Amino acid sequence: MDVEPENDGRTPRQRDRDRKYREHVARVQRRDRLDSCVTDVRLIYQGLRHRAERGSLEWSEFDRLWRYHGEVEKTVSQFTAAEQDQILEEYPRLAAQLRSEYRL
Repeated sequence: MDVEPENDGRTPRQRDRDRKYREHVARVQRRDRLDSCVTDVRLIYQGLRHRAERGSLEWSEFDRLWRYHGEVEKTVSQFTAAEQDQILEEYPRLAAQLRSEYRL
């Protein structure tokens, strides 16, 4: 938590308003990072699905994963904070791994 100086010329009400604003911005930025992580993985699977031959086992697997991550994308805001933290940690690694593995 930030410790703000008392003699900065702001009233306690102004300091409280500024603190609430910073907390709001942090929540919005976290939500944006979360949405971006999930969307990135879904789009990778979408691209892999389009590259695979329709009806093949590979296409079926990519289609299943594309649909799964589409559902995650729709419901990620309902996940617990711990689940969201896990996504923020694991999804960027998954995206990098997929890009490397499939040379995207």
